[in-house]
Amino acid sequence: MAEGYEYMVKGQKEARIGLDSEEDIIRMINFNEKFRNLLKECLITLGFNPKERIIARKDGVKTDILIRINEQEEIGVSIKSSTKTSFHQLDRRRLEEWKTFLNMPDEIFEIIKEAILRIARNSRNKFILEKNQDKIRNFLAKHLREIINEIFRKGEQKLKLFMINDKRKRRIYIFHMDDVLNFLFKNANNNISFTEKGIIRLGNFMTIQRKGGDGKHITIPKTDWRHPGNQLQFKFSPLKFAEYIELTKAIKFCTIDY
Repeated sequence: MAEGYEYMVKGQKEARIGLDSEEDIIRMINFNEKFRNLLKECLITLGFNPKERIIARKDGVKTDILIRINEQEEIGVSIKSSTKTSFHQLDRRRLEEWKTFLNMPDEIFEIIKEAILRIARNSRNKFILEKNQDKIRNFLAKHLREIINEIFRKGEQKLKLFMINDKRKRRIYIFHMDDVLNFLFKNANNNISFTEKGIIRLGNFMTIQRKGGDGKHITIPKTDWRHPGNQLQFKFSPLKFAEYIELTKAIKFCTIDY
């Protein structure tokens, strides 16, 4: 696995770790017989039917790689790679997109927009104020399954596997995506809360906040709604999730050490 991430800035580092991990996993599937055979055993455990020699290649948006498991079937894989147990970006987009997708009422849109701009003015400000937290919680609770499906799968029906690469332990955790989504929904259902800074917590493994990343190369003021930092960002803690599942066996999973 590639090293040398310590000299990179935070966002650049996470992106490079992710890209390197995808390339490494493709290479191991295609050229490492031991790894390939262990993965085939795992696929059978998770309910798939791999026949011939499996082959991996790069793909689209939420799907990081595709694995051909037989002549008729190719399955998508979302890969989250990390060197620490912190939260990592899962999804970011303009609030207007969420307004359309969720048919968001104007009142909820304005509360979240004001929260994003409040953080843009001063990062020490509170994101969702106490007076608005019940309204935000109730809205998110009504749309929880839609939101979770969208941020993990975004309509990509081939996306059936979820991999977490723990680069500290050199261990890959493999899950059926449907199991992950169902677990996260149950974990967040009746478990939407707010941190002291007003950041939204969806259960124990996901958060919602202003994207940030106000780079000096961007000339638009960060208090301008058009600024790319003024997006809604969903974050996820892959290693915390993997360790919890490994401990509790809450859903079916496999591990491969490399």
